[in-house]
Amino acid sequence: MTARCIIMRDGLILVQLSKKGDFYRLPGGRVRPEETVLQGLQRELREELGISDIGEAKLAFIVESFYRRRSGIVHEIGFYFICSLGDAEIKPREEHLKLRWVRPDELDVDNFRPSALAKYLRKLDGSSDVYPQYIINVDVGRI
Repeated sequence: MTARCIIMRDGLILVQLSKKGDFYRLPGGRVRPEETVLQGLQRELREELGISDIGEAKLAFIVESFYRRRSGIVHEIGFYFICSLGDAEIKPREEHLKLRWVRPDELDVDNFRPSALAKYLRKLDGSSDVYPQYIINVDVGRI
């Protein structure tokens, strides 16, 4: 299970490059067995970006993903929250993290994971959409 944060400023969305450098995703990560989803999200953002308070987190998407790893097919549930961080300073605290602010229409399904989420983020306005939305993402042809 994963928890990730949709951070928007001035019409841009914050994305991070994967450790291998082959795709982008939203900030966050795996939830530990002893944590709630929000606790895991808070911990990941503190560890990765130095953010101590995620403020009010609004659940926007639940994404059920299927993708291939060398060990076989992975089935993962991801919770994606819109986080209001105000003017909190955002900078990577881990060496491998590369951050980028992108316009929603720049999200390329070939370089973003989960790819099915990209089209929903492109039209996200944070106010008029009904949340949460459930999305199924199948990327089993990719490693």
